[in-house]
Amino acid sequence: MISRRLWGLMRKEFLQFARDRALVLLILYTFVEIAICGWALTLDVRNMATAVYDGDRSAESRALVNAFARLEGFRLVAQVDDPASLDALMDRGDIQFALIVPRGFAQALRRGETAQVQVLVDGTNSSIAGQALAITAGLLRDYNEDILLQRVERAGLAQYTLIPRVQNLIRILYMPQLKYVHFIILTMLTISVLILGILVPAAAIVREKEAGTLEQLMITPVTAAELIIAKILPMIVLKVVGLTIGVVMSMWLFGVPLRGSVYLFYGISLLMFMSSSGIGVFLGTLARNMQQTLMLAFFILFPLAFLSGTVVPITNMPRVLQWFTYLSPLRYYVEATLGIFLKGVGLDILWPQAVMLTVYGLVLLGLSTLRFRKSLA
Repeated sequence: MISRRLWGLMRKEFLQFARDRALVLLILYTFVEIAICGWALTLDVRNMATAVYDGDRSAESRALVNAFARLEGFRLVAQVDDPASLDALMDRGDIQFALIVPRGFAQALRRGETAQVQVLVDGTNSSIAGQALAITAGLLRDYNEDILLQRVERAGLAQYTLIPRVQNLIRILYMPQLKYVHFIILTMLTISVLILGILVPAAAIVREKEAGTLEQLMITPVTAAELIIAKILPMIVLKVVGLTIGVVMSMWLFGVPLRGSVYLFYGISLLMFMSSSGIGVFLGTLARNMQQTLMLAFFILFPLAFLSGTVVPITNMPRVLQWFTYLSPLRYYVEATLGIFLKGVGLDILWPQAVMLTVYGLVLLGLSTLRFRKSLA
């Protein structure tokens, strides 16, 4: 049973939240902002400005240029008469990709020799450049296959049947369309839970200090645990509302699938709110003002985010940093969120993540309660 004293504290916190419209709008907007991230943040090759120099001007070279022009994600913006002008276009940032077909391209193919083309890629963004090169390699592979088939058909179909081949049967699990936006939307959703879970409780504690009401609480029979519960529960209610807005927008605007249980997702989200709120309350007991709160929060937020697998895969990190990722509760929340939404797995698979978030939540809230009790003493 919840005591009348705790009910009174919770009612006070709800009223304070309702009066602080800026804070309420900030919490809700943080989850709405996920839509902006979904539109803006992508590592897919999209509208890559491309220029072409065709020095051969043959049917073979035109077929290759047309094949590049039809590539999804590439946008042909210029066909130049001098290959040296491609460097100027690349330096100004007018293009990020260029194809050079030298003179004699078709003649080399007709003589059965190896014909060369040159590809220029802006490597300032290594991820985009790598994807562009992979797409280019696939297109040239298909182009070579077409040339081979044409020659074999001219020589006779019987010879073609004797050529050994390996058929590559690819099956992409969980996200066959390979839409990066689904990954970025879900990871931004988890980061929003972490940010609000830390900043809002910390700001609430510091606000009591700056207003001088914390000293008044010291002479009341209110315990540290009751005060923390009273401050966290109203925040969690508002965060769940914001989280629901973020989930609905992710599924409606970007088509993010929900293959698992929505109840399991909210249950694990509550565990993440508990863990992040424990960090926030602990920071609130350390900080003396709002400026210190923000500095301490960002000192914690960036390592937790980077060590969660949202920026780079954990397997790509050095072995030492991979061990440190186990200290980030966001790692387990990200794994659970991706598993529920994209893989459709249940608690029988995600129970380790749920257990770790529960342990983190209990430990962090316990430490923050002890720290807060000392500050009230």
